[in-house]
Amino acid sequence: MSAIPKAKILDNQTGLYKAMIDSKTNKILGATLFGEESHEVINIISTPMIVDMDYTQLRDQIFTHPTMAEALNDLFKI
Repeated sequence: MSAIPKAKILDNQTGLYKAMIDSKTNKILGATLFGEESHEVINIISTPMIVDMDYTQLRDQIFTHPTMAEALNDLFKI
């Protein structure tokens, strides 16, 4: 959380984003998010899980700055 600009703006850098990826299929198996605005960011992660997209499509997405979602670029760098 300390690396997310929006968390710094909100003055709450407490939390954690964690995701599990299948290394053979590149599919997102699950994610746990604790922190500011996690309730919104989890919906972004659930969409590719529902439609069976590769995690790299989130990793390579351009997210608005500053938002908590921009942390997904770093979360999915493996």
